[in-house]
Amino acid sequence: MIEIDRESIIPMYVQLASALRERIRRGEIPVGRRIPSHHELEQETGGAVSRRTIKSAIEALQAEGIVQGVQGKGVFVIAMPSSTSASDEATD
Repeated sequence: MIEIDRESIIPMYVQLASALRERIRRGEIPVGRRIPSHHELEQETGGAVSRRTIKSAIEALQAEGIVQGVQGKGVFVIAMPSSTSASDEATD
């Protein structure tokens, strides 16, 4: 389960991107593996986030060079996250 704090000043997409980044860092989603689909992420957050929020979180990870979308197949981990990132610092 991914916990999203709707009352936080941290945007929900940043919270979600941070949770996914941490899963990748811990090896729960290794390089080369597909991250959960939009539908799976909706379920994992208990419906706390919209598809747009999920898309924004994935776009943030793509901009960091951590994941890459493959048309018709999903979004795959292509690199380990750095030890700190701008999004992580926003959550500290």
